[in-house]
Amino acid sequence: MMERKRHITIKGHRNGIAIHFNPRSGIDDVLLELEATLEEMEPPSGKIALKLHAGTRYLDEELSRQIREVVARHGVFYIEELSSEVMLTEEAKATYGKKTFHYHSGTIRSGQVLSFDGSVLIIGDVNPGSEVRATGSIYCLGTIRGNVRAGVEGWSDAVITASLLHPKFLAIGEHVLASDDGEELPEIEMGCAYQTNQGIEMTRLRQVMTGLKDAYAMELQRG
Repeated sequence: MMERKRHITIKGHRNGIAIHFNPRSGIDDVLLELEATLEEMEPPSGKIALKLHAGTRYLDEELSRQIREVVARHGVFYIEELSSEVMLTEEAKATYGKKTFHYHSGTIRSGQVLSFDGSVLIIGDVNPGSEVRATGSIYCLGTIRGNVRAGVEGWSDAVITASLLHPKFLAIGEHVLASDDGEELPEIEMGCAYQTNQGIEMTRLRQVMTGLKDAYAMELQRG
């Protein structure tokens, strides 16, 4: 279901409703139409999740407060997500750092420890006895047989991929996989490791859902 109004667009999905604000509309018009729409759609009971997308409009504290007040007046609705495509330069630097995507060419040999602020693309192998750490994701066009740590400052969406993924030790955020008692971690061609609610999953890259995106790379592309 999709309904396009003058100032907002409504899209129904399995778990609730997504509402996109028209970036060309004045915010007062958006809020008035949001209020009227919620009143029209409000069922007599139950709970409905809302995903509200401000698009290219910056969400400062005052606007966020106004939106939450509108939704709060209609008790069956609750905000599951309130997002914007825009952030201040200071916020971007705090979130992504000044350098957000790195490239390293060459084999990382035993005894070497490399650390990156952001995500890194390695063109070469990560040999046993070496270690790579990144606050973002680690992508390797080669073989990973050493130790790799992604999302070291707690970024849970970080991933680790390699042409051949066979690490001795692997960590994403606070979750760890390691070879114990002589039992090695699996060897996976075109492998990918990512974090779930249950810990870390290792699988072939093609089986990973497309929703796993690198925020560091995406921000770099936006310029």
